[in-house]
Amino acid sequence: MLHCSSLPRLRSRFAPVIAFTFSCSLIMLAAGPAGAVGYGLFQHGGRTTGQAGAFTARASDPSAVTFNPAAIARLDGFQFQGGLDFENDTDTFRNSTVSFDAGHVIQFPPAAYATWRPGKDSRWALGLGLDAPFWTTLDWKPLGFPERFDQKKFELTVFQLHPVVAFRLSDHWSFGGGVRYLQGSLEQDDSRFFAITPLPLVRFTRFAEEERRGKSDVDGLGWDLALHYATERWGWGGVVRSSVELEGSGDARYRIRDIQLPDADQARFRSSGSVSQNFELPAELATGIWFAPYPELRFEVDATWQKWSDVGESTVRFGPGGLNPEAEKITRFGDWDDTLSLRLGVEGDLNDQVSLFGGIAREESPVSGAAVSPGFPRGDAMVYAVGATYNFPQISFDLGYSLHEHDRNRAISSDGSPVSYTARATVWSASARWRFGKP
Repeated sequence: MLHCSSLPRLRSRFAPVIAFTFSCSLIMLAAGPAGAVGYGLFQHGGRTTGQAGAFTARASDPSAVTFNPAAIARLDGFQFQGGLDFENDTDTFRNSTVSFDAGHVIQFPPAAYATWRPGKDSRWALGLGLDAPFWTTLDWKPLGFPERFDQKKFELTVFQLHPVVAFRLSDHWSFGGGVRYLQGSLEQDDSRFFAITPLPLVRFTRFAEEERRGKSDVDGLGWDLALHYATERWGWGGVVRSSVELEGSGDARYRIRDIQLPDADQARFRSSGSVSQNFELPAELATGIWFAPYPELRFEVDATWQKWSDVGESTVRFGPGGLNPEAEKITRFGDWDDTLSLRLGVEGDLNDQVSLFGGIAREESPVSGAAVSPGFPRGDAMVYAVGATYNFPQISFDLGYSLHEHDRNRAISSDGSPVSYTARATVWSASARWRFGKP
């Protein structure tokens, strides 16, 4: 509780709150057009969502396993954090004549983290995380979607199992890292035309549209290394994450649209087959610095660079199926740009129980021009975020919200006409943090 015995003391106590509110107002007013959420998830948990992902330098709760593994060396005892991120996306396609929205999909990837440092004077700490570094679904459901012959659906949902270890080098410096095992599902759908056997008394060749779905279980291995420096008033963090090649195989499904096949074509039609696919997640370098002008007020600025230019094409190999008696190899994506994300987060304590926070981020997209596709259509955007924490002695509850406003991304369709894509996403994150042992 806040007790005030004099006006000077009252002003001193509320100075962090006033500064926090004023700073957030300046941030929102100063924000101009920028870039938005790329294609990976950079927010996990209520605190980081509410601060637009700016957490590399502080990393002061168990989600440090992902944001900066070296920082777990400063967390006492055994701590656990769990929660859900609810994401609601809207993607729109437009050309000169029509407009289509992608299927409305609400996604809720979970996240859980545990850290353990055996004693107050121990230099070692262990951590384990389970979250989703990549979780996206774009499904252009309308039957008349013009770009369905390029791609109709792209879905990649990946869980990351992440054991880490950290060592405290001194009172201020710590070092850490871990192994990242990624496992999930990759689906890519499209359509294609086939000439079919003419019916009796029909002299011209007809064409059938065949819908094709390839879904694979994929996995891959990666690593990360991190440094962390912290004092009472400021700190720094840096993390290097390797690229991860996701590969796997699965089933293909085929369906003929709109017409009944002649007997000759029906006899050779196969409704199922096999598929193998791959997709690469880029290498990443993240760094951040935080400072506290007052003990109750903390600012952080982060920068994250992703090397999308090294990501190769995604290859889809369909076995014989549908109306095609031969195996077929398709390559997608590639020719992407490296991205630089800038994030600013602010956190202020109202009292011992309540903290408020906010943030903005500029998240660049790796696709533009010829690289834009129905599976990867989003342009740059701005991220606005707010949130709050309520603390009990041994448990805290966090709630965060962020709005992702993507810029219009223009492209040229397969028939040479200009098209554009727009997108907007909202994210709600709720999490709880437990600190076991003496408060």
